[in-house]
Amino acid sequence: MAADPGTTATWWTLLTAFGGSIVGATVSAVVSFSIQKRNLDAAKRQRDEDKLELRKARGYSLLFKMIKLSSSLENLGKAIQSCFDQAEQHRFEGAPWQIVQPIVGGPDEVHFAPEEMALLLSIDDKLFNEIAALDELHNSTVALSNLYGQMRTKVLERFGAVMSGPIGAIGLTQEEVNWLSPRAAELNSLIEALKQRCDVDGAHAWSMLLKLRDSLEMNLGIKHRLIHRSEDQSQAAN
Repeated sequence: MAADPGTTATWWTLLTAFGGSIVGATVSAVVSFSIQKRNLDAAKRQRDEDKLELRKARGYSLLFKMIKLSSSLENLGKAIQSCFDQAEQHRFEGAPWQIVQPIVGGPDEVHFAPEEMALLLSIDDKLFNEIAALDELHNSTVALSNLYGQMRTKVLERFGAVMSGPIGAIGLTQEEVNWLSPRAAELNSLIEALKQRCDVDGAHAWSMLLKLRDSLEMNLGIKHRLIHRSEDQSQAAN
């Protein structure tokens, strides 16, 4: 049976319209996916940039804490040594506790944040192990300095002194000597411990600070110039 021309035209028109809608939908879907992908890529780049900036901020925070820690140990050691230098200048040959003055307004404690240490662990696990306990070591040194100041003040409050320039003289009875001797020995031990910590731990802290600076620069692009000043020379770490 021959097809009715009118019916054929009608089906052809429908097929053409249906085919056009498929092509249009496909093109629309491709364009929509492309735009969505660009938006997702842009959002990911922004997240990566924000994450990097956050990591850099934590890196800087840890670096500045290490600078403070290293400087505190060095300055405390210099303050103690300065007392001995002045005693030698005035030819005073007393016991260490008679020479070393309490540090007024001593260094503050330093605390590494968990986020800062997590960052360091993620970029340099070996350095993490070397630095992890330095804040506690520094804080215990600060505590020793404060304890020395408190104990020495209590000892001196018990006695009066006749001053001759910067040097004070105290007359003691045998009973007072017996009371003072163990406390003087304890004060001298504290001074020795402080000197050792400031010299040894101070040098170690500076070494770790340089390693941290180098690691942050290599892994996060953080660049910071460090300068170490000693009594005889200035050493720049570029």
